[in-house]
Amino acid sequence: MHNSDKENQKTPSVRTDEKQDDSLSALWQAQPVTAINLEKVKANLSSERKKQRCYMVMDSLMVFPAIYILAKYWGNMSLVAQLMFVFMLATSLPLLVYQLWLRRVAAFYKDSQTADHLMQLTKQVKNNVKIAFMTKHSTWVAVIFGFAFILERYFLGDLAPEKVIKLIIVISSMSIGMLIWYVWAHKRQKRFERQLKTLEAMAQQH
Repeated sequence: MHNSDKENQKTPSVRTDEKQDDSLSALWQAQPVTAINLEKVKANLSSERKKQRCYMVMDSLMVFPAIYILAKYWGNMSLVAQLMFVFMLATSLPLLVYQLWLRRVAAFYKDSQTADHLMQLTKQVKNNVKIAFMTKHSTWVAVIFGFAFILERYFLGDLAPEKVIKLIIVISSMSIGMLIWYVWAHKRQKRFERQLKTLEAMAQQH
């Protein structure tokens, strides 16, 4: 459930990446399929390598806040809260490993024959579709866990009513942020799907 990280607003670099991706997609779609610009594909794969490496670092760093909270407040948590946090980590870590695995194609590719660049880029874009799908659905899972934590605190009587109200406000704000992030991730998934179709069409003609 990575991707609280960070994500209620797009950074300038993300917007720039999107513009570049959209521009490249439009260029490919406008090209005759028989005139594949492999140098352009190679340049985009090189750019994708840098982005995927940055994303891998960011994804990995997201684990530390959860571990810090767990270590600091473990003794103050009820058994139910402890089980909730352990379950979140137990499910998040394998998903993190899987997501890093999906990013590996572009992140660790080595310059090879030009003919391989199209295949490698196609593989990474296909993986990007999966990553966007995971990101999209992690948003509502995070919201469910947030409300579950509030209910656990409320029914065990560990929170005063006014503190419960404050937490509800926080979770509601987070829910709005996650809704925005869900929409953004959905659009990103659709954009990658369009790029994938274009790349596959190019590969068939190559």
